[in-house]
Amino acid sequence: MNREYDVIVVGSGAGGATVACEMTRAGKRVLLLERGGRTRIMGSTLTVAFSLERFGLTRSNEKNTVVFGNNYGGLSLLSAGCAIPPPKTIFEPIGIDLRAETEAARKEMWIQLLPDELMGAINLRLLEAANDAGFHWKPVENFIDATKCRPDCGACMLGCPTGAKWNARVYADEAVANGADLLLHTTVSSVLVENNKAIGVEGRRMGRKEIYHAKAVVLSAGTGNVHILRKAGIQEAGNGFCCDWLQFVGGIIPGMRTGRSNPMTVGTMEHYESDGIAILPVFPNWAQFAVMLGFMGWKALGNLAHFRRYTGLMVKIRDDREGAIHSAASFSKPLTSGDVKKLDKGTAIIRKILKKAGADMERILVLKPTGAHPSVTCGIGRVVDTDLQTAVENLYCCDSSVFPAALGTPTVWTLVALGKRLGKHLSRKMG
Repeated sequence: MNREYDVIVVGSGAGGATVACEMTRAGKRVLLLERGGRTRIMGSTLTVAFSLERFGLTRSNEKNTVVFGNNYGGLSLLSAGCAIPPPKTIFEPIGIDLRAETEAARKEMWIQLLPDELMGAINLRLLEAANDAGFHWKPVENFIDATKCRPDCGACMLGCPTGAKWNARVYADEAVANGADLLLHTTVSSVLVENNKAIGVEGRRMGRKEIYHAKAVVLSAGTGNVHILRKAGIQEAGNGFCCDWLQFVGGIIPGMRTGRSNPMTVGTMEHYESDGIAILPVFPNWAQFAVMLGFMGWKALGNLAHFRRYTGLMVKIRDDREGAIHSAASFSKPLTSGDVKKLDKGTAIIRKILKKAGADMERILVLKPTGAHPSVTCGIGRVVDTDLQTAVENLYCCDSSVFPAALGTPTVWTLVALGKRLGKHLSRKMG
């Protein structure tokens, strides 16, 4: 092990893995640290349990569920593969242009429209029903290799079992192949700072204290960045929190069910600019469904018997920057009245689509909201500048924590674009 590096990256999700990859491409010495392990089980409920902090059962002080990644590759392992580019609404007002990086990522992430057989007959029927109901649905791009994808597999959010879906391990593995050192089960507790410059990190691995030095440190540990930054004197970190609330709505339609359909291959963003709402077809697997019903009360568990009959859609919103990270085990994330209004509007739209598709409207099931994209805790303009640097020189953040506001869309393409942009900045700075 080399303990002197050009760049240390803390966290192997989409943002961190991209930075690590870009820096090794530039010939830099890189250390990639990940607090979780590397699950090799893909395509099952166990994948979800092993990839999420506290098996996906983390709840806010208000008893709202928010999921956090804890494995090599981060939450990208469990993404649906839906490729939505960085929203101009979010980044243009702060002077960040991600067009070049977005297109570069498109070529490397296998982003494309899938053929009809991979979109799936059920999704195409929902698209037709939505358009018949007066909405404007269309096929959605995915970061999926169509040559490896299986029709009616539906396991994208369980960790793709065929390797068809792009995830952050693709870039992280390339970084390692290019010479980067990777350490799993390594928790960083603080950044080493000298004369207001980051010079390394301190943490623990396998119960032992470890110290590593570098010219630059990039924190890509999500909400974990907050505690590290506060120790470095950046107290604003963690004040304000978004999570892109999503809500699943299920209906029972004769001859249809989305359980094995590839998720989010069609949908609409027509309500995004006006209302911060995205609507796409997807539904949780049986285990996630059971947990969500459990959080709704024991009476709701009776719906589990009908799981295989449900056709499901999801509304995802741009939530308000409300809440805070208090400690490693405590955080606040309430549902504001504005959040509820958006979710209610989205579920009303979904009801209309399900009705047009032939659903029994007396048996529509609306699950409790879940937070899927922890973000904004170290936002641009508050904790980091437009180069993603903090008030400590050579200390950067690059993950969803830097979003200036909630995206309300799938985040992976945006994170890769930001990682590529930071990689360019660091390469120029280091020469």
